[in-house]
Amino acid sequence: MKKLILASTSPRRINSLLQLHIPFLSIPNNVNERQEIQGLDMTATETALYLSLKKAKSVSEKYPDNYVLALDTIIVIDNEIIGKPDNENNALQILMKLNNRWHSVITGVTLMNVSNEFLAQTAKKTDVKFGKHTEVFLGEYVLKGESLDKAGAYGIQSEGKHLVEEIRGDYTNVVGFPEQTVVGMLKKAKIIEE
Repeated sequence: MKKLILASTSPRRINSLLQLHIPFLSIPNNVNERQEIQGLDMTATETALYLSLKKAKSVSEKYPDNYVLALDTIIVIDNEIIGKPDNENNALQILMKLNNRWHSVITGVTLMNVSNEFLAQTAKKTDVKFGKHTEVFLGEYVLKGESLDKAGAYGIQSEGKHLVEEIRGDYTNVVGFPEQTVVGMLKKAKIIEE
């Protein structure tokens, strides 16, 4: 069995990988997403791929013999990349911007192994439409404490599902772990059998 490391301590990503019933270690990456992309001129997809590669490299430096899986999820509306909110007020501003509108969720996925020079990358896009909500409703959601560690200030896998009216594409991508995409990469690396 090839050793797999998830370059994340995100409970959502850990839980998603546990569902695949393969052994892995969870190790945090040391990438500051906001600092990394400051001043760079990239599309949303390029940004998600760039950040997932940076995360994978940051862990691979210490574990060159392991396969390292890293993901980065961003939200895009009006060609603006929306990351994680700074605070509750910022979270509410983000949710108001997404309110009653479509936005895109893009996850960059990188799987790499430095020792055998394996590198696979891809990005997955899902479109999400928020329902029409009052500012009070959105503010109450923010106070539940789900917003601060999530791109776009919501988590569809929990209370945030009440914000969403429609999805076009892969639901697991909106959670931040596009399952079939990840499974395909793990098969390519022969971490799981075809």
